[in-house]
Amino acid sequence: METWLNVGLGLLFLATGLANVLLMYRIWGYPYDKAKLKSKAPRSLVLTHRITGYVFVLIYLYLMSQMLPRIWHYQIELPPRSVMHLTLGLAIGILLIIKIAIVRSFKHLESTLVPALGTGLLICTALLVGLSVPFVLKEQYLSQQAFGTVLSQSNLERLKTLLPRAGFPPGADLNELASVSGLQQGRQVLLSKCVQCHDLRTVLVRPKTPEAWLQTVHRMADRAVIGKPIEPRERWYVAAYLAAISPDLRQAVLVKREEELQKQEAIETVRQLPKGQRFDMSVAKQTFEAKCSQCHDLPAPELASVAEVKALVARMTDNGLTASPEEFGQIVFYLSANLTSPTSASSR
Repeated sequence: METWLNVGLGLLFLATGLANVLLMYRIWGYPYDKAKLKSKAPRSLVLTHRITGYVFVLIYLYLMSQMLPRIWHYQIELPPRSVMHLTLGLAIGILLIIKIAIVRSFKHLESTLVPALGTGLLICTALLVGLSVPFVLKEQYLSQQAFGTVLSQSNLERLKTLLPRAGFPPGADLNELASVSGLQQGRQVLLSKCVQCHDLRTVLVRPKTPEAWLQTVHRMADRAVIGKPIEPRERWYVAAYLAAISPDLRQAVLVKREEELQKQEAIETVRQLPKGQRFDMSVAKQTFEAKCSQCHDLPAPELASVAEVKALVARMTDNGLTASPEEFGQIVFYLSANLTSPTSASSR
C-alpha cells in the first residue's frame, strides 16, 4: 500500500509542479508594477498559483522524509540511480529555498529570477519522477508475475516440509506462514520494510536455506535503528517468503552461471584460434557485418596486429557477442585481412 501511495504522490508531485509552472508563465504575462513590487494578474490566478506551490512543497517534504532516513541507513554503497535520485531531491530543495527567499524577502529579484527557478524545479521534478516511478511499476509488475509460481501447490507443500526444521520459535504458526495469505504478508514486509536499508537486488542476490534466511532476517532487523521496525512476527513471515522464492533465485543463479561459462568458453575459443586459418573472404565479411553491426558502426576498426584482433573480439565476446567457433574464425580472419599495418599483416 505504501509503495502505491508513494507512486501516487510522485505523479501528483509532477502534476502539481507542471500546473504551478504553467500558472507562473500565465501570471508573468501580466504587467508588473516595479514600484509596488506587485503583479497586475487576477487575484484568483495568483491564489491558485500559491495553493499549488504549497501543495508542491508539502509533497516534497513528505517524500524527502521517506527517502532521507532510508538512504542514511543504507548498508552498502548506493546504486547510481539512487545517487541521481538523491541529487535531484536535494537540488529541488535548494531551488525551493532560493525561490521562497526571493518571493518573501528579495522581491526586486522576483521578476527576473523566479521564472527560471520555477522552470528548473519542473525539470528536476520530471527527472526525479522519471527515475523512480517507471522502475517501481516495472518491479511491481515483474514481482507480481513471479509471485504466481511461488504460490503453486507444489511449492507450498515443499515449504511446509522445510519450515519445521528452520528454527522458528514455538509460537510461530508454520501452516499460516506457508499459506497463500502468509506469503502475501511476507512479500509485503519485504517490499515495504526491508527496502528501508537494502536494494532488492542485494537481498535476492543468492538463494539460502530457510534456517539461513531466518537468521539473516533477525540479524538485519536487529541492526535497524531508524525507519519502520520489523516486528518479530513480521520477521517470520518475510523469512518464510524468502524461503519460498529460493528455488527461483537458485534457477536465476544457475542461468547466470551458465551464461558466464559460455562466455568464458567463447573467449578461450577466440584466443586459441589457429594461426593461418583461412576462409572465403566474402563469407567472412558477411559474418563480420552481421555480427558486429548489431552494436557498432561499420567499417572495420583500425587494428595493427592479429593479437589486437583477437583481443578485440575476446573483449566484445565478454560484452555479449555470441557466435560459433567457425564464425569467430571468420571474424578474426576478416579483421586480420584489413590490418592498418602492412608489416603486421605480412607477418601472419
